Amino acid sequence: MRENPIYTVTPPDMLLPDNGPIISVISNKKQFLRDVELLYENMFKSVPITLCHPGGDVNDKNSAWVVSMMRFSDTIYIDLDSISELGIVCALMHNDNNIIIISNNGNKRKGMKQLLNTSREYNIYESVEDYAEIVLDSLETV
Repeated sequence: MRENPIYTVTPPDMLLPDNGPIISVISNKKQFLRDVELLYENMFKSVPITLCHPGGDVNDKNSAWVVSMMRFSDTIYIDLDSISELGIVCALMHNDNNIIIISNNGNKRKGMKQLLNTSREYNIYESVEDYAEIVLDSLETV
């Protein structure tokens, strides 16, 4: 059971908490968002989590908000199969190496996935569950 809340932030709102991770999720699939939320519920039970997402597709009305929130985020999850081209460009604008791009088993963008795999800046996983297994396995060995 959670001791602290998960705050969900959508445009035009902003929330910069004193502590706890800030997560950005770029996807228009509710299940993808829920999978990321469950991952953090299981990993951080005693700290607040701030979960930012555009509430649908990235478009010209919310793209500035998306880029701003990604700059504050500790981790960014991108559903490569459901995100728009503008969403991909916004994600690639983030300069840190902590972007995690996840392909949600649809493989609609195989060429994009192959191109991103050539860069060491991006980590590509087949699903949130695959990423969770890797993270939880690494925590068990520490």
